[in-house]
Amino acid sequence: MTLGLGSITFIFLPLAYSQLLKSTDDKLLRWVYHTALISFGIDFIGMLFKVMHWPGASWFIIIGLPLPFVLFLPTYILYHNKRKLKTDMSFFSIILFMIYLGVFSSLLSLSVSKNIYEAYAVSVATISETNQYIRSKSHVNNETNQLIEQIDRLKKGLMLAVNAENNLALKADGTIHYINVQAKGMQIPIDFFYDAGFDEFNQQFEVYKNKLSAINKDENTVRLINEIDSYRVASTDENSPIITKLSLITALNVLTDWQNKILLIEYLSNRSKTES
Repeated sequence: MTLGLGSITFIFLPLAYSQLLKSTDDKLLRWVYHTALISFGIDFIGMLFKVMHWPGASWFIIIGLPLPFVLFLPTYILYHNKRKLKTDMSFFSIILFMIYLGVFSSLLSLSVSKNIYEAYAVSVATISETNQYIRSKSHVNNETNQLIEQIDRLKKGLMLAVNAENNLALKADGTIHYINVQAKGMQIPIDFFYDAGFDEFNQQFEVYKNKLSAINKDENTVRLINEIDSYRVASTDENSPIITKLSLITALNVLTDWQNKILLIEYLSNRSKTES
C-alpha cells in the first residue's frame, strides 16, 4: 500500500498532470486538471500518512476528504455545462470514483473524531447534490424515481429516529442539510431501519432487480446491483445486513451511494435500449 500510494502521489499524478496540460489549450479544462491534482494529491498523501502512522495524518484526512467534492467536482460540472458536453459514461465514472475515494478515505480514519464526521458530512452532501443534478439532466423513469424517493424516506426516518432535533436538518424543499445532522457518529439500532421503511425498500428493490435481470444482462448493471446487495442483504455468516451496523452519517452515505448506483443503472439501461 505504501509503495502504491507513494507511486500514485509522487510519480503518476505529476506526470499525468504535466501530460494533460500539454494536451489542451482550453483554460477551463486546465482548471479542472489543476483542481484534480490538488484534491486527489492531498487525499492520497493523507492515505499514505494514515497507513504509515505519520504525524499530521488526521489533518490530511480532514482536509482531503471533502476537498474533491468542494473543489474538483464543482469545477468539473462547470466545465461540463459550459462546454455543453453530453452526460456520458465518463461523467458517471468520475462521480463513482469520487464516491469510492470518499468511502475509502473514511475507512482509513481509524480513530474517528467529530472533525472526521463533519468532513464526511460534506462529502455526503455533495454526492446527494450530484444525484439531484443527474436526475435533472437525465430521463429517469417512474420506477427508478420511486426507489430513490423511498431511500430519501429511509434516510429521513433514520435521522429523526436517532435524534428528533434532526428535523432542523430538513430543508424546505425536502432535501437534507447533512452538515446540520445531529448524532452523526451514533450507532443505529436495527429496529430503527425497519421502522423507517427498510423492508419496503427491499421489497421494491427485489421487484426492480428481478425485472432488470430479465431484460438487461449488462455486466456493469449486475456489478452495481451486487454492490448494493453487499450492504443490503445479510450474508450467510451474518445475522443482519452491513448497513444496519453503521453509524448514522456512514449509513446516510451508503444510502446516497445506492441512489447514485440506481441512477447509473438507469443510464446503462437507457443506453442499452438506444443501442438495440
